[in-house]
Amino acid sequence: MRNNHTALDDLIVYGGTLLTMDPQMRIIPHGVIHVQRGKIVSLESIENFTPPSGVQLLDAHGGIVLPGFINGHTHVGMSLLRGIADDYPLDQWLTKHIFPLERQFGSKEFVELGTELACVEMIKSGTTFFNDMYYFEAAAAAVADRMGMRAICGQTHVEISGVESNQEVFNKFDQFVEEVEKLSLIQPALAPHSIYGLSEQLWKDLVKYARNHQLLIHTHLCETQQEIQKTRLEKGLTPVEWFDSIGLWDQPAICAHAIELSSTDIKLLGKKQVGIVYNPESNLKLGNGICPVVELRASGAPIAFGTDSTASNNNLDLLQEAASGSKLQTFKYGVGNLKAIECVKILTIEAARALRVDDQVGSLVVGKSADLVVLDINQAHSVPLYDWYSHVIYSALQSDVRHSVVAGQILMKNRTLTRCNEKEIVSRAQSWGERIQAVNAQLAKST
Repeated sequence: MRNNHTALDDLIVYGGTLLTMDPQMRIIPHGVIHVQRGKIVSLESIENFTPPSGVQLLDAHGGIVLPGFINGHTHVGMSLLRGIADDYPLDQWLTKHIFPLERQFGSKEFVELGTELACVEMIKSGTTFFNDMYYFEAAAAAVADRMGMRAICGQTHVEISGVESNQEVFNKFDQFVEEVEKLSLIQPALAPHSIYGLSEQLWKDLVKYARNHQLLIHTHLCETQQEIQKTRLEKGLTPVEWFDSIGLWDQPAICAHAIELSSTDIKLLGKKQVGIVYNPESNLKLGNGICPVVELRASGAPIAFGTDSTASNNNLDLLQEAASGSKLQTFKYGVGNLKAIECVKILTIEAARALRVDDQVGSLVVGKSADLVVLDINQAHSVPLYDWYSHVIYSALQSDVRHSVVAGQILMKNRTLTRCNEKEIVSRAQSWGERIQAVNAQLAKST
């Protein structure tokens, strides 16, 4: 068979310290990563490396090279609602502000621009992979693929929102899956909102549909005490127990929040190895509490960090999320119960396990996709540097992300995005914001 590979398909990342996040947790100084056709073909340490000509080069001197960060829970289409209804509890935030604004503005165009804005923010802060849940998700998937980001895009359904009806739900899912499966960097998923957002029968039908189509299910779980009380009253079970009774935990599943859990719930989630997404800043901002990450990990449940949406956070900065989240676990469980090295795993390889994509991404290993970022360590807040992992969690800032690569394609080089016009996206987002604010002002008067 003829080999059509050329040197122009190659990428060489050289000069930085590699935090591989592989099973041996190797740290490779003076690292050189050779990439062909988007895959890592070699990693080695070469102190006096001379870059060859005729290939793409990425200079990582003075930097840490590590797998790109994985954002386990997002609603990227909501990025145009950043900060629109701050300082409300979750139920008021949703029903009095977010749902009405989504009914007014929800559209393919709204989601496309929101996704563009989110991708710009995520690339610049080190995220190379996100797990999303929203309406018009095929539009979000197309934008992410075009901008070079890897994603799992979950088409949501929320009966209680009034945004869409149940009519032809599964026909819509069929069409969505068919569209998204054509995109090389995107995996389709189902994203039913929550146990309270859908009827029992629709939940059961969705689990069956996911099983038949081999799709991940992404949902919100045990976010508030009210959710637990309502479910116990109506079903006589906790949400975790009820989902187990309908077979959800026998399918690939990823759940955001998981704050209000009993010890039995934690053991069950661990036994079933359900992926859990820890969203510390959103949970604190909405007054919901702290996910029991230390106990969940001890039970066997893999964890990812998530930002949630910019309407409830208000940014997509995973480094900031990890810094806050690690300290909250220290407050909850004591010093040393969730160390910095474990938090870096949660940003990378453990998040990949939670999303069941660790065979593709999450560590710098020969054969995996070349999804990586380079963090600058030459700034005042970076020195002295005594521990690589502690630096990433406690000192690094999103502005330290110098380069970003997905599948061997450079998405950002020296803080400059290569596949989009950042200024133009920001300008359009500002214009949309003016329209949204006018409507939100009317909503505020009526509540």
